[in-house]
Amino acid sequence: METKLNNLRPPKSRLPEVRCFRCNRLLFRGIAEDVEIKCSRCGVVQYIGKSSQESGTKISSW
Repeated sequence: METKLNNLRPPKSRLPEVRCFRCNRLLFRGIAEDVEIKCSRCGVVQYIGKSSQESGTKISSW
């Protein structure tokens, strides 16, 4: 019997993606109430809150 690798992988997440506003690197998937996260690529620190995700804006402090 042949096992297909596609059947072993979990389906892609349907959660919203949050990306760095400067370099566009994927920071995480999901909805967070309040998060302060530092991008490992460009080093910018972003504050992402529930209200900023709903409006589609990201607030940064760097």
